[in-house]
Amino acid sequence: MSEKENPAEQAKTLKGLEHKWGKQTLEVDGWTAIPNILLTRQQALGIDAVKLNILLVLLKHWWDKPAMPYPSKTTIAEIVGREKSTVQKHIKEMENKGLLKRKGRFHSAGGQTSNVYDLSGLIEQLKALSKEELKIRQEQNESEARKRRGHMV
Repeated sequence: MSEKENPAEQAKTLKGLEHKWGKQTLEVDGWTAIPNILLTRQQALGIDAVKLNILLVLLKHWWDKPAMPYPSKTTIAEIVGREKSTVQKHIKEMENKGLLKRKGRFHSAGGQTSNVYDLSGLIEQLKALSKEELKIRQEQNESEARKRRGHMV
């Protein structure tokens, strides 16, 4: 859902999702919007199935743009069905690829709690891939238009 969508558009989106998935399905645990380019270009991002699953969990916990998600590694591991150490390894790999950044969170009385996951790197990489994809599509459209007009490519 876009930050700029008005309540009427949000309601329309929700009605469409309810029609597709069923109202009860969405009421149980909500829904998550993701850009399709994350799925179609996951290989270009170096994202395997486990990393994608971890990202989906992070996106599930990300409700507002300025407030980045902060599920615990234990929560992520339980949802994706992997060991906590496996989740830690994949998060570190995604951090090394610039897809996310971990930032420590601390209890007011001291001691660390779950990390906050800054996804701005993923967003920037998806924007770059989107720009490339749009350029390729524009070139294809122009080539097809030349063919229709009888010009050779």
